[in-house]
Amino acid sequence: MPITRRVLLAAAPFAVIPGPLPAQTPETFPSRPLRLLVPFAPGGPLDINGRPLAEKMGETLGQTVVFENRPGANGIVATQQVATARPDGHTLLYTTGSFVGNIVFSPVPLPYDPLRDLAPVTLVSKGNGMMLVGRASLPATNMAELVALARSKPGGLTCAMTGIGNITHLGAEQFKEYTGAELLTLVMQGTGPAITAMLGDTVDLSFTTLPPAEPHLRAGRLRAFGYTGTQRSNGFPDVPTMKENGFPEWELIGMGGLWTTGGTPPERVLALQRAVATAVQSPLMQRLLREAEAEAAPVSPEEFAAYLQKELAMQRGIAERIGFKRN
Repeated sequence: MPITRRVLLAAAPFAVIPGPLPAQTPETFPSRPLRLLVPFAPGGPLDINGRPLAEKMGETLGQTVVFENRPGANGIVATQQVATARPDGHTLLYTTGSFVGNIVFSPVPLPYDPLRDLAPVTLVSKGNGMMLVGRASLPATNMAELVALARSKPGGLTCAMTGIGNITHLGAEQFKEYTGAELLTLVMQGTGPAITAMLGDTVDLSFTTLPPAEPHLRAGRLRAFGYTGTQRSNGFPDVPTMKENGFPEWELIGMGGLWTTGGTPPERVLALQRAVATAVQSPLMQRLLREAEAEAAPVSPEEFAAYLQKELAMQRGIAERIGFKRN
């Protein structure tokens, strides 16, 4: 079979494949303020880290980077804005593994081509795990009691997730897969609304990073049941890992990454990557990532593309195991 460009794209969906660049008048980059879009509501981990990331990137680039929350349709609204922007590197997307999750789990065709219309810039950070938390009024104080409670309820407990295919969705699917209990999943527009729902006793559970939940956990308004990292949380060392809870294969690590519009000149993509690499080494970003039990992980665009291929394979594996089929 002849090897065509279509075959190459299918074989390496996140490969950084150069294409024809639009004719542009040479100009300094960046030549105006940049926009950094986060596809979740305020109060979540990317909101907490994204605002100082934008500020520090702006210091390196010599232009203001305007931070914008653009929740909607599991990140598709914000992603489409970046996908359809002028391919000049001034419009950025800062998001999670939901970017990959939408390729696998979106129930409808995406209004953009994630392989052609978005250019991977860099991985920003990798997390050490997610905490399964629940409302304090749940009649369960540990993972064993929680699983028994979930199994006893027709349809299972309710679990807030911040989108289809992102890490909170994967956590819910792993809960069902490993415990044999059902969950009724409810999509929220971010971690902030999910926590508010648990505090209001309208949702039972959610998977979250630590910063948004920590004050409520320490005040007893939420309860922690298990941590999906390879080792216990530094902030909550009394909470066992899922492996310690009796689920040896249960591990889930989050990520945050940066994209820009497809067709952006490679030298501009590299300038953005370098700005991120500088930003995440700042004392402020290091402290925020440490508090989130995450670590800076800037890589080249090519390395980020390879990382995304592994994420895509992992999520497709989960979709196959749970029998997910696109409508």
